[in-house]
Amino acid sequence: MPDGQGFPVDGLWATGRSGCRVRCVRGLSLTMAVVLAAGGCGDRAGDASRSQSPGASKPNILLITVESLRADHVGSYGYHRPVTPHIDALARQATRYSRAHAVTSWTLTSHASMFTGLYPTAHQVLGPKDRLGDAYTTIAELLAPAGYQRAAVVSGPYLSRKHNLNQGFGLYVDSPITPGGDKAAAKDITNAKVEAAVNDFLRHKRSTSRPFFLFVYVWDPHYDYIPPPPFDRRFVPESAEPIDVTDYEIGGTVTEKATPAQMDYVIAQYDGEIACTDAMLGRFWATLKELELWDSTAILLTADHGESFFEHGTKGHKNDLYVESLHVPLIVKTPNQKTATVDDRLVNLIDLHPTILELAGVEPGPTIHGRSLLADPRSASDPVFFELETSWYFTRQTTGEKYKKSQHWRAVVADGRKLIHQEEDGRWEFYDLVADPSEQSPLAATGGEGQQRLRALLADWQTSMKAVAATYEAGGEADLAPDDVKRLRGLGYVK
Repeated sequence: MPDGQGFPVDGLWATGRSGCRVRCVRGLSLTMAVVLAAGGCGDRAGDASRSQSPGASKPNILLITVESLRADHVGSYGYHRPVTPHIDALARQATRYSRAHAVTSWTLTSHASMFTGLYPTAHQVLGPKDRLGDAYTTIAELLAPAGYQRAAVVSGPYLSRKHNLNQGFGLYVDSPITPGGDKAAAKDITNAKVEAAVNDFLRHKRSTSRPFFLFVYVWDPHYDYIPPPPFDRRFVPESAEPIDVTDYEIGGTVTEKATPAQMDYVIAQYDGEIACTDAMLGRFWATLKELELWDSTAILLTADHGESFFEHGTKGHKNDLYVESLHVPLIVKTPNQKTATVDDRLVNLIDLHPTILELAGVEPGPTIHGRSLLADPRSASDPVFFELETSWYFTRQTTGEKYKKSQHWRAVVADGRKLIHQEEDGRWEFYDLVADPSEQSPLAATGGEGQQRLRALLADWQTSMKAVAATYEAGGEADLAPDDVKRLRGLGYVK
């Protein structure tokens, strides 16, 4: 995105905030120009590391993503229940981004964008069995020459090493992931395993001679919403009507016909899952302070996507690109930060990639689409994009035959307006986000100047992302065992 310095129309070079240049893919438009996020001048990440001893005076970096966490269920974002006291404590000495959005509404694609700094079509991790291509460069790989110890602890099936997001990590603990089985991943509690692995790293496997980049992905708020005691009852109002939440996604109990009292119970269970996870995060904060790592560690906490409760007719996620599926918390504590700030800029989670690299003093790779949060904010007219490929599974009433219907969703936000396109149905929806932030009242498709601009941006962006993808070899399908497929089937991701 432009930041006050020159960007040629052909997109060959992008001039960054320090006056340095990074190579872009020829043919990218002005709005797709690559932003240089880091401070030093150099063509690749290794150039920055050669200017000083690897790891010298660099902060530790902790990136945490919480599965399915909506921003509006976090206290510091205005939620009325005391569900997230420890996340809120972090926000009191950090920067809270009020308008942060995931690039998509499901886990694998969202994390691939965070790790590569690319939009989904560009990194080609779009489907439920996709694998990130070896040719792509992850954030962990870029941090290696800078002397970082790179470690990860993950607990959901889409972060297993089979999907290849582990590229560049020296230690990648995916053992907390529930073993195969068609129901286990929805019902198991993985937080205890995550906590044990994080403690093991911080206390025993962490190098004391170099900084660390630790990525933690927490699975438990994913449906089924079955929190352990006492969280299973903590937020249930007396007026709520208990309803069976097992087989939440693929079962027929919780439907759009659920009563308000039943949905009160469902949401209370969802809040219980969040609160249980928040309690674990509080113990993480205590460990960092005990080990005298708190002040020297940058902490970035977010979610991979939001969650729907029938606001637009669906439940769960990976259904669409409406706000409840995309609006996520993003809280960033830089080293030694002590005071709270609120940043209202429009943020996309692809911005995490260049932000982390800038914190580490490392320059980005040759092509990224995110913008560092440490750079000047986007202007209101600078677009942010979203995309989703999803599938729905049906049974024909006459024959019992099962069939699949795939959908491709694309969306763009700029100038306080949002345009959504669902390709197969030819559906276009246009929203005024200032007057209608919950996206409940689409404006008439009049073809006015504002709509035409967003349509042109969306078309130009799709062409640009395909051009980027063409320069990489896709990773193809992950090598999933039968138990892996059963687990994903039990969650409703495959049939």
